[in-house]
Amino acid sequence: MGFIIGMAILWGLTALVINPIVNAALKSRMESEGVYAEDLRMLPPDQIQYWQGVYTRIYILWDVIILGLAGFLAGYIFGIVLIGISFSAKGWPGMLAFIGLSFLGAAMRGG
Repeated sequence: MGFIIGMAILWGLTALVINPIVNAALKSRMESEGVYAEDLRMLPPDQIQYWQGVYTRIYILWDVIILGLAGFLAGYIFGIVLIGISFSAKGWPGMLAFIGLSFLGAAMRGG
């Protein structure tokens, strides 16, 4: 049961919270550096690679923060351990934080 709930939370938070925050943060970062490309494919290849790296770092940061908090709260409030998987490499740090902190939250609750 923890797997099904965990996957629903992972996918839901990724689609509804993490992706919009990351896209807004990337757009803000690009505008602060004077890049106003609506489509990254219009940039030169070296800049595309640079901005993909920036996107990945921003994504991992927000993914770990949001999923870690969600995992801890779910474990602490409901006392269940949540398990999930990520199908992308950049999603693994957040998923591991989600699982680890759900264990921590459940252990702190005493369940």
